[in-house]
Amino acid sequence: MPAANFKIEPNILDYGQFDVWRAKGNPDSNLLSPEELDRLHAISSQNARQIFLLSRCAIISIVKYYTKNCDFISELHTHPGGKPFLINLPDLHFSLSHTGSEVALVFSRSPVGFDMEKSDRRTDFLSLAKRFFTAAELAGIVAADMDSGSSFLELWTAKEAILKLEGTGISGGLDRARILSESEGDLDGRRVHLHRIEWPGLIGKLASFEKPVAVRMRELILQ
Repeated sequence: MPAANFKIEPNILDYGQFDVWRAKGNPDSNLLSPEELDRLHAISSQNARQIFLLSRCAIISIVKYYTKNCDFISELHTHPGGKPFLINLPDLHFSLSHTGSEVALVFSRSPVGFDMEKSDRRTDFLSLAKRFFTAAELAGIVAADMDSGSSFLELWTAKEAILKLEGTGISGGLDRARILSESEGDLDGRRVHLHRIEWPGLIGKLASFEKPVAVRMRELILQ
């Protein structure tokens, strides 16, 4: 379908606005295309199937909200780096993240990257930091001592959000995403704006080249 058929309704999502949607509820597989249903049935893990179904239904429902088009058919494609995009709605960008059974998405009128993790995640943070972070970033985590896990997750989600903004994800190289402050990063010399997202038990980072004018927290409950 031509892109001109689908437009974002006025005053629903303006440039500089970023909507952070936390998706919950009971997704309906009838919303999926035949190709997506085939992908769903090919997933062996029950949790992974639920995440895929919830994610796809959330994307479809949110796009229908922004366009006020109940007949909208989502043509979801992926960039070579793996980032999904809507081929028939080029002026709407989004980024998806999930952890455990949680799914959240950020939508905007300009490119965006988003990543989240459970704040109580347990892993060998120092080993990962030594492998993927700069010496200065590692020193900051070591200096955090008892809060080293939180410090690691702050950096990890920021770095991954920056790479998702680019469209590559972790495969793009975590060393290229530099964190300058809580609200600013750098990707190959290009400034990136960062915004912290938090829910109970979850921590996330939003990354964008455009400075956010407003970040709106929203909730989608599928029934």
